[in-house]
Amino acid sequence: MPSHPESSFDVTVAGRSLAAVLHEGDDDRLVVFCHGFRGEKTGPNRTFVRAARTLATHGIASLRFDQHGSGDSPGDFLDSRFTDWVDTIVTLTREQQARGRRVALFGQSMGGSAVICAAARISVEALVAWVPDASTDVFVPDPAGYVEEGGQRVGNAFWEDAHAADVPARFREVDAPCHLVFGTADEYVSTANREALVTAAGPHDRVDVLEGFPHSAWTYEQAEGVIARSVDFLTAHLPGPGAAVAPG
Repeated sequence: MPSHPESSFDVTVAGRSLAAVLHEGDDDRLVVFCHGFRGEKTGPNRTFVRAARTLATHGIASLRFDQHGSGDSPGDFLDSRFTDWVDTIVTLTREQQARGRRVALFGQSMGGSAVICAAARISVEALVAWVPDASTDVFVPDPAGYVEEGGQRVGNAFWEDAHAADVPARFREVDAPCHLVFGTADEYVSTANREALVTAAGPHDRVDVLEGFPHSAWTYEQAEGVIARSVDFLTAHLPGPGAAVAPG
């Protein structure tokens, strides 16, 4: 059984209804999770659920949500835009901060890229990004107007936005301490795109490059190790009231 109550609800951002889950905590700390391309709020192999429940044992609340056209949210994934993903994260974070929350961001894959871009625009306590894609290569639009992957279609505009975002430059603008996780056997994030972010990391950032790890299909034990390190990072940089903040 979860250590803290969990509730499902809908949240409205820019006139769009999004499906969300709140894991309650003990104080003013909250982590906003953002899933990856073709993903949804549970994360790959429910790793977001596992991470959020682990954070709850430390008293930290979590908000997981489905982007427009993903998971249980209304809309068509075909209409998704990377800029909308970033704007949604910014809006949800500001809403929580207005309620007195101290917020950290947690993203996976293109959700990791999106939380980096969001954190370049707003102040957050910390950031975790699993296998973010810097998208530094040249995107060639499909003549059909969309890209199909894994049975889902998304408009060229999603990837045009992502490549135009200049994720490494946005990463350099993030003031919060960041934890980035990559795998050397990633079938989606190229070595060049990984290194574009690794070399942009600052002295207060933690970067794990895990030998032999694929993009998302981690074994249970691999995932447990990554979750544990990410939770340790967040608890260090998002301490409870009265506790000392980790250096950096």
